[in-house]
Amino acid sequence: MSVKILVLEDSMILLKLISSILKAKGYEIIECQSVAEAKAVNEHISMAILDYQLPDGNGLDVAMHLKIKNSSLPMMLLTARGSRVSRQEAVAAGIREYCEKPLSGDVLSAKVAALIGKSV
Repeated sequence: MSVKILVLEDSMILLKLISSILKAKGYEIIECQSVAEAKAVNEHISMAILDYQLPDGNGLDVAMHLKIKNSSLPMMLLTARGSRVSRQEAVAAGIREYCEKPLSGDVLSAKVAALIGKSV
């Protein structure tokens, strides 16, 4: 079974950048640009990378939704510098990794590999 990663990012440029970095590592990517779109995904996913601030809500809403479906799903939250989200809120929603944007492709790849238990 291939490793599918849900990537939720409202910036098309960042979404395509993150997707291309992870596709180059062999991951299959499901791209979403809104909370509604991410919540509608019915495919089995191995991991989720969630932007915090979105036009129709935030990544923690999606994290709580995904946590109900799979309590052990590895999830990473991406935030812009200065975003008002606490680590406690993130952990309570099931977030295992909390990263500020921008982050390098190497750092992203390493964190994803560590979260899904696969070496880079």
